Amino acid sequence: MIRETITRLQTTVPALKLVDGAPAFQAAAETNPRVTPCAFVLAQKETPSPSGTDVLIQRVAAEVGIVLVVRNLTDAKGVAATEDMESLRNAVKAQLFGWVPVEGCDPFERGPGGLLLFRDGHMWWQDIYSTSYFDRSSL
Repeated sequence: MIRETITRLQTTVPALKLVDGAPAFQAAAETNPRVTPCAFVLAQKETPSPSGTDVLIQRVAAEVGIVLVVRNLTDAKGVAATEDMESLRNAVKAQLFGWVPVEGCDPFERGPGGLLLFRDGHMWWQDIYSTSYFDRSSL
């Protein structure tokens, strides 16, 4: 699901100069990303529901974090960066909200989002997208 989401953003949101996963996020978080605007797609959590039958079938709720980073140094208060971020978030939402990341999953729905960090003119924001799928026992 993560690889498919990265590919979706790479091919449908031309404003993004970089789209990558957790290893690149770790490197960027230590300083700042090498290019902006960019996105990092991160697995957040999976929550299986209890199985109520003799054959194990569980619905699993899964969350994917989309961390967006923009840089705008035109004002010290971050107003320009906030405007850039809003535009980028809308472009990402247009491509992910309602999209089915992997066959057998429900379409992505929006979850919570929030500011992660504002450092050196870089604004970091994370939006959560959720889906669910079924795990079935092969026994």
